[in-house]
Amino acid sequence: MNYRHAFHAGNFGDVLKHVVLLELLAALHRKPSPVHLIDSHAGIGRYDLASDEAQRGGEFRFGVQAVLADPAAVRILPRYVAALRSLNPGLREDGGDLQVYPGSPWLLARSLRGAEDRLTLCELHPEDAETLRHNLAIDFGRDPRIALHHRNGFEALKALTPPTPRRGLALIDPAYEAKDEFAMVARAVLATLRRWPTGQLAVWYPIKEQKAVDAWKAGLAADLGTETLAVELTVRPAREARQMNGNGLLLVNPPWQLAETLMPMLDFLQARLAREAGAGARIETLVKGD
Repeated sequence: MNYRHAFHAGNFGDVLKHVVLLELLAALHRKPSPVHLIDSHAGIGRYDLASDEAQRGGEFRFGVQAVLADPAAVRILPRYVAALRSLNPGLREDGGDLQVYPGSPWLLARSLRGAEDRLTLCELHPEDAETLRHNLAIDFGRDPRIALHHRNGFEALKALTPPTPRRGLALIDPAYEAKDEFAMVARAVLATLRRWPTGQLAVWYPIKEQKAVDAWKAGLAADLGTETLAVELTVRPAREARQMNGNGLLLVNPPWQLAETLMPMLDFLQARLAREAGAGARIETLVKGD
């Protein structure tokens, strides 16, 4: 309950998460049938980069701003840049005048198509839940397709899956404040899959020490019975457990050929976001598909 994402908006973790999320949404929307999207730990939806919180950390300067400074970003990350421009009409070619950063609820809401698409957002922090409601109304009005729940995201996943319609995606992105949060995430993933075996799950995780993260992935993979990828980006060698050195997304039931689509994007992000020698980017198959 203490974590506030406003201090970290637009950092390298957000960049990877949102680049991958937009590709997942694009793949889902290639079929016309309706989808149900879930964000279990939603935050406030949009972030003012001029705010005291964002300026105090300044993490966006080494994240989204570093990406946009390269003119190749428009070509390599077209969906990501288009989303940023949609929220920042005055965005310059060099990334200048980036004022607002979109959170995952905003990206998910923006992707909704026909009347049967659905979006369920969950946020436990009472102030953030109310701010999210306000921010969504600014850009999307009172959209009946969007449901906002002030509740624990892990409990919501248990209560709200399988959703209607069944086809869809759940983004699981907790703060990892609790010591046992990785174990909580693993239990939530397995329980959600038992109820919703056809659902796509995108699970964000921080990387401090790579060995510990690899052990967690291996333990989870042993219990998963469906195709699963791990998409990872480190900005420095992941040996120091006192800081976030990278991040990843566990992708369960990923769309066909997603790895081939993402790898050039990951290579570009590694080049733009590396803080030290030894940064890396990889896509690992944890569980092979049938």
